[in-house]
Amino acid sequence: MRRPLASLPLLPLLLLVASFARCCRAGSGGPGGAAPPAVPTIRPVLLNQTFIPHEYLRLSVVGKCCKINEILAKNESDKEAACTYSNSSKTEPFSPYFHEFNETGLLVPSIEENEFVAIIGDPCQFGRYILDPSENSDDEYYLLQNGSIWAPTPKPIMLMPGLDYCMEVVPTKGVQVLVCFSEKNEAAGTDALLTFYACGLLISVPFLLLTIAAYALTPRLLDVHGKALCHYCACLALAFATLAIVQLASSYTSDEICISIAFVIQFSFVACFFWLNVMCIETYLLVRRHVERGTSSPRIEPGRLFFYYSLWAWGPPAILILVSVIMDLNPTVPMTYVKPNFGANSCWFHSNQEAMPYFYVPVSMLVLINLALFALTALEITRYQRDLDLRRLARNQESDREEQRLFRRIKRVFFVCLGLFFLMGMNWAMELISWWAGGDPLAWSAFDLINALQGLIVFGLFVLRKPVRNIVWCRMQKLRGIQVSEPELGNMALSLLPVINGGDTLPREGIS
Repeated sequence: MRRPLASLPLLPLLLLVASFARCCRAGSGGPGGAAPPAVPTIRPVLLNQTFIPHEYLRLSVVGKCCKINEILAKNESDKEAACTYSNSSKTEPFSPYFHEFNETGLLVPSIEENEFVAIIGDPCQFGRYILDPSENSDDEYYLLQNGSIWAPTPKPIMLMPGLDYCMEVVPTKGVQVLVCFSEKNEAAGTDALLTFYACGLLISVPFLLLTIAAYALTPRLLDVHGKALCHYCACLALAFATLAIVQLASSYTSDEICISIAFVIQFSFVACFFWLNVMCIETYLLVRRHVERGTSSPRIEPGRLFFYYSLWAWGPPAILILVSVIMDLNPTVPMTYVKPNFGANSCWFHSNQEAMPYFYVPVSMLVLINLALFALTALEITRYQRDLDLRRLARNQESDREEQRLFRRIKRVFFVCLGLFFLMGMNWAMELISWWAGGDPLAWSAFDLINALQGLIVFGLFVLRKPVRNIVWCRMQKLRGIQVSEPELGNMALSLLPVINGGDTLPREGIS
């Protein structure tokens, strides 16, 4: 069979044409034929240069933090943001949007300039922060063609290039505005306050551990209420220790360790609030069992009761931390969902919006439940106090006076737990109020400092007060082999706990 003579030379020619066409398509932006983003022409002017060349006066101006072909990225060694050379084609080019005013005084739509002047250098002497309108509407800004940035909210200000701000490409965030702190003491004062707060946390941790040791070595104190207090102190000690590490060494920790610490802080604080709720429930049931007359309801065995309390105190925090891990670390979860975003800015939630469903909502619910329990307990105490007064006036028997003394001890325990609740709950309530009010966080720092020293207050309330102090001292003497007499039950301010929890209450009669 014959073949045409032209068929053999045409085949390599067609292959050559097809290869050339494929290369042209690849060079024009990929399979879809889309053109790559245009890289503008940047006319650099150094920061310390006092004037802009005459031939550039017609161009728009912007401040740029780093040199040409450099971006602002974290340094792997010290985790500090620094200018880094980038030749990756995936990196967004430095092409900010400029605005201008028309004759009516209104802003016209933003545009990208093909050529502009960039004042190269970091003008910030005392630190800087990022304006992020996607996270906070108050960070809205407009870059004008003369290089100034107009930020209308919350208080209109004008930022000058090479003096008040600079812009740079940040990986995964694009072109960002970095505004300079105006004074040194603003950033330094915040750092000093965080350091002082971390030192307070570290001071509290040993006192919380001493509280646990005092109760663990004294079987007489390890009733249901005492065990709940030990678990509360353990969770608080873990939360304070990890939080102090974050405050003092966050810049030296890797992203993986930072995220892990954030999960530990979240779990320990939420569990701490649940154990505080257990203490509130037990205080209410203790008062109610003593107040109710003629009750025949069976008393739950203390071991089984504490098991139920443990399920309530550990179960919901475990579920919450599991949901947080799935939402934060699972890449299949859509970005439209609210994620914790641990490690984005610090070893905690990215912002209060992210913290709301994963921390503030469950904590606020527990605070409201505790408030309701304390209100019910106060009503029971008030009603029974009136009953005791009427009974004592009607009969004035010794049993009535003894019950009056026992009930005064119940009220002391109630007020101690109430103080612990306000100490723990009001700090977070003030943080929420400061966030909603939009005030300066430094103005609310007193509540943080009080909370940081909570370990000392807990140790003073539950160990140094009589009669726990006498019981613990007696136990320590016995462990050393020194025989001492047990403190009298009637002289103990907290003697009601083993008495009531054991089911032995004083007999009561109705008012005649």
